[in-house]
Amino acid sequence: RVGAAQPRAMASESEAQRALQYEQTLMYGHYTQDLGTFAKDEAARLRLQQGQGEGGTQRPRRPSELLEYTQGRCAPCRVCGLQCQRFLISKVGEDWVFLILLGLVMALVSWAMDFAIATCLQAQKWMYGGLDTNVMLQYLAWVTYPTVLITFSAGFTQILAPQAVGSGIPEMKTILRGVVLKEYLTLKTFVAKVIGLTCALGSGMPLGKEGPFVHIASMCAALLSRFLSLFGGIYENEARNIEMLAAACAVGVGCCFAAPIGGVLFSIEVTSTFFAVRNYWRGFFAATFSAFIFRVLAVWNKDEETITALFKTRFRLDFPFDLQELPAFAVIGIASGFGGALFVYLNRKIVQFMRRQKTINRFLMKKRLLFPALVTLLISTLTFPPGFGQFMAGQLTQKDTLVTLFDNQTWAKQGLSDEFEYLGILEAWLHPRSNVFVTLVVFILMKFWMSALATTIPVPCGAFMPVFVIAGAAFGRLVGESMAAWFPDGIHTDSNTYRIVPGGYAVVGAAALSGAVTHTVSTAVIVFELTGQISHILPVMIAVILANAVAQSLQPSLYDSIIRIKKLPYLPELGWGHHEKYNVRVEDIMVRDIRYVTLNCKYRDLQHVLHSTKMKSLPLVESAESMILLGSIERAQLGALLSHQLSPQRRLQVLRQKALADDSHRISNASIRFQISTEASSGTPSRTASRKPLKPALKRVTSSLAEAPPGESVPGFPSPCLCSTADPSLSTAGTTDHAGIALKSLFCANTTAEPTE
Repeated sequence: RVGAAQPRAMASESEAQRALQYEQTLMYGHYTQDLGTFAKDEAARLRLQQGQGEGGTQRPRRPSELLEYTQGRCAPCRVCGLQCQRFLISKVGEDWVFLILLGLVMALVSWAMDFAIATCLQAQKWMYGGLDTNVMLQYLAWVTYPTVLITFSAGFTQILAPQAVGSGIPEMKTILRGVVLKEYLTLKTFVAKVIGLTCALGSGMPLGKEGPFVHIASMCAALLSRFLSLFGGIYENEARNIEMLAAACAVGVGCCFAAPIGGVLFSIEVTSTFFAVRNYWRGFFAATFSAFIFRVLAVWNKDEETITALFKTRFRLDFPFDLQELPAFAVIGIASGFGGALFVYLNRKIVQFMRRQKTINRFLMKKRLLFPALVTLLISTLTFPPGFGQFMAGQLTQKDTLVTLFDNQTWAKQGLSDEFEYLGILEAWLHPRSNVFVTLVVFILMKFWMSALATTIPVPCGAFMPVFVIAGAAFGRLVGESMAAWFPDGIHTDSNTYRIVPGGYAVVGAAALSGAVTHTVSTAVIVFELTGQISHILPVMIAVILANAVAQSLQPSLYDSIIRIKKLPYLPELGWGHHEKYNVRVEDIMVRDIRYVTLNCKYRDLQHVLHSTKMKSLPLVESAESMILLGSIERAQLGALLSHQLSPQRRLQVLRQKALADDSHRISNASIRFQISTEASSGTPSRTASRKPLKPALKRVTSSLAEAPPGESVPGFPSPCLCSTADPSLSTAGTTDHAGIALKSLFCANTTAEPTE
């Protein structure tokens, strides 16, 4: 039996060695076996284990694992429903079902938020209009309403989830690069983002919702894959999770603007450095379905008669623009590039100023709600319609502003008989003491710095829509009105007269400035889907490309700037004028003389490492000889480990355990010695001798007994004290009982033995 068991033991030992070797090579990045073969063998082994019950017997297969659903009155219905569900998933596919749910949920969230925002803005108008008899009461209502909403949004977000503050696109860029940011894709962050963004946009401040919607869609995708049992096991893989997040970013832009094509392209440009083509159809499918449901809900709510563009324009199609107008569109693009770089620079300088002024920073950290309240009070005071707001259309919301700026007709007086009449919301741009050019210039200058300041408020908000509407469209409208005033009959030299359309210039300006701020070209496609017309495709593309060329040479994008401010672990792309840095290698900038932690280090070594360096993270290597990197450990974790292991309570506990162990060891030795002396001794008491430790003595005795001839003492162990003086015959009898000699030699060694370890 021993001979038969030995090969099996050797085989199992070799298998264990191979498994250990494979695990180690997995850690160090070298495979001794083909990964595909190993995966197949491992899957077959797991299936075999699952198919066998306890004791190795074959477990009877339960039909579709439905035993938990076969109890109760409605058991057949539940079983049938589950089978239909699994049949649908097996035929349609998990990705399709997941993307449909994602698009549906995001469309509902977008529509509900737009409805709530419109209700809040309508309430502000109602309060302002109902107090028209007293200007002071109007001012109080106009200022108090947004201040309360912004303060509530800041406080609610700060209490529930501070991670919901800001745009969310910089964080998503970092997450899609593989960095794990804690609490950024959780349920409480989702609730804080939705409620905080609704209150912030309902206040009427120059804030946007495009960036936060990308974050909201990503959180929705993460929550769907995490909480639904249907998808819980499918999307636990990190690669699958990244694919779903990439599709969610496209859904966020698509349901925000009802622009699925532009949303997919914008999400690729903004969030991805390298985009996997296999995610292309996921983004298009989910974004298209979400945009469709979003517009269907508007028709169902009777906001629209049919599914149309969000900001429908009716530009002239037969002759949208003259070729001689292309230089004017190019000027818009170049100027927008400088304006976008200036916006990013101004936004970053405001944040840095607030952080560098230690007195202000310390005060605002204690009074967290004071800064958003003061900023809202300042902006709402300047936009008060009877006050300074009358020179910049202060009573218009962002949506009304964009509708008026995209208007077909010319506002400037051209000295013709068909003078344009300001009707409806267009009256906001008419002032009896100034013309439309003064109003547009004041609007652009004031709203520009207001938007840069408002986006620094610690509430969920974006900067795309303020730049798109306020600065871009208004600047384009200003250039268009100027062209219409300079060329009242148009530039066309033939007999046909085609007047200049300033609304087309507004479209070009909106796409150019938003593209310059975000460093994207897909804003052109978003503009086409927003307006429903593609007549100005050539001017828009020229302006967007020129704006990107200028802005990228001056400043990083707004999202990269925020990443730098927040110091997120993200490596941005090298800008213009820095291409020589592609030759810089890691070894040129890395720290060489670095402290490290080994697997077999002691507490003293850890303390020495912590005292000798101030690095926040320390590398963990296998040993000082191999220097194989196993990972890293935070300095705070090492400090907590040392404080716990070396605390006074821990020391007392170890001392008590050691004392108890010594007492039990002494008692057990005394009892064994007593038994040996009563059985083998002839009455002579044993000499007091220093006893050696148990394990080394056993090794020496067993190894020496195998070589010692019968009747001789073992080298290193003198004759046993119990039998050397009392009964000489026991020395010969010891040849028949080696176990007795071993025990006697072990517990009765004299003082000439080796010192105790």
